[in-house]
Amino acid sequence: MSEKTVNLESGVDRFLTSIPAGYYTIANVKGLKSLLENPQTLLVDVREPSEYRSGHIANAIDIPLRTLTHNLDRIPRDRPIVLYCSTGYRSAMGVMTLHLLGYENVQGFPPSFAGWKNAGEAIASS
Repeated sequence: MSEKTVNLESGVDRFLTSIPAGYYTIANVKGLKSLLENPQTLLVDVREPSEYRSGHIANAIDIPLRTLTHNLDRIPRDRPIVLYCSTGYRSAMGVMTLHLLGYENVQGFPPSFAGWKNAGEAIASS
């Protein structure tokens, strides 16, 4: 095993063992609504642009997961960040990516857009 491989594995291990209970998540719609009361919170929809245009949570910006690292200038490090997608899978990958890049105030919303919509919450379109 090379030193580079050992360092990468060691770094990933440190990261994985540092994940707190709750895995950086907002568990329900009430929790998200509470967090969004803070005007500093940035809500990021990591779905594709066509998904975003067909309906999204109000005030969310669209940064598709596949372009996340190319848009870090749009994601401030000094504000609360919440990621969501359709079902929770892409947002979880985005949360882990941002944490690996040193972002500390990032959470995912695993109920996702489907959970928001099923709760009867308002849907914005553009």
